[in-house]
Amino acid sequence: AYVSWDKWLAGQTWSNFQDVAALPDAVDFVGPTEGTTFVRQAQLRYTSGPFSVALENPQTVVGSYRSTTRTTSDDGTLPDVSARYTNKGDWGHFSVAGLARQLQHETTTTDASGTGFGVSVSGKYNLSKTDDIRYMLTGGSGIGRYVGFALGADGTLDATGEDIDATGVLAGFVAWRHVFDPKLRGNLMVSRAQFDNDTDWTGFGVTRSAQSIHANLIYSPFPKLDVGAELIFGNRELESGADGDLRRLHTSVKYSF
Repeated sequence: AYVSWDKWLAGQTWSNFQDVAALPDAVDFVGPTEGTTFVRQAQLRYTSGPFSVALENPQTVVGSYRSTTRTTSDDGTLPDVSARYTNKGDWGHFSVAGLARQLQHETTTTDASGTGFGVSVSGKYNLSKTDDIRYMLTGGSGIGRYVGFALGADGTLDATGEDIDATGVLAGFVAWRHVFDPKLRGNLMVSRAQFDNDTDWTGFGVTRSAQSIHANLIYSPFPKLDVGAELIFGNRELESGADGDLRRLHTSVKYSF
């Protein structure tokens, strides 16, 4: 829950670093997950015209030294700071956001810290009354939990547990939406995330990259009801070179109220 008054917002809602308006029209709740900035958390936000700035929850996802074990830490003392600029028009919208944060993890004997930063460019471009392109490109270091449901950690502890090595990430998606008629529409999406792991710290069991292709059809027999089907083909590769494929037929029925 959150409360908004005039130019202020306080409470838990979508991160200011996330562009909700650029998300694809997907059957899967998120769609091209690995390429999407997607976080909902507590924050204090100020918005003035096209600009917004927020202080957000400083949670840190930390990987153990040369292990796939991860810890979600609430030890941060400084909030994550995000800022966004959005330009809107009849053609669609364009938005750019920045994020700066402290990484923190404490135990009874150690206090590890690091820094993170990121930039995200996103938007929606209307090609015509029946077609639009939606996109997002996010890059940075130490922002793993903001991308793809923390597919990659924010950083990794060193052997002594006294330092956090921030993980680099570059992720994004492109989606094309076409409206066939007032009751039928379809979407085609391509998404990818690439992680820059220091294998001397992380080992070889962590994710190097993930990518997917989505295609769907959504039928609306009346305005508030959607019946959809989506084909998903995905691949994930580890630093060891091992990889796996995903093939899914995803269906849903959604009533909006």
